[in-house]
Amino acid sequence: MRLLQYAVVAVLLFASATIAQTPDPAQRQAEAAAVTAEQQEEETVLAEGEGRSEVFGYCTACHNTALIRRSAFTRERWDELMDWMTEKHEMNPIEGEFRDTIVDYLARHYGPRTRGPRGGNPFLN
Repeated sequence: MRLLQYAVVAVLLFASATIAQTPDPAQRQAEAAAVTAEQQEEETVLAEGEGRSEVFGYCTACHNTALIRRSAFTRERWDELMDWMTEKHEMNPIEGEFRDTIVDYLARHYGPRTRGPRGGNPFLN
């Protein structure tokens, strides 16, 4: 397993060095996107629960799961984001039960984080 991690790091470092030498910003961006696309994610990186498959399948068509996993929105905000992505990024609109499944999953597993009694500092809790 460690050997695989070292290999991935080596490939990323090599790709970064190659991309950095390319003078054209558009070409650098395209090459960086290609490197990122090669890194396949699995559904299991998302929290287990009803709606995980739907979220993974629908959302990763446009972005990786890191965007989801680092977010902490209320249900209302997740719901607003569905409309925003449709309007600004031409995402296919989702409605009805399918939308509820996705928004409920996101709110349940990636909702606002609670802070500990010491402000969320992991070294003080």
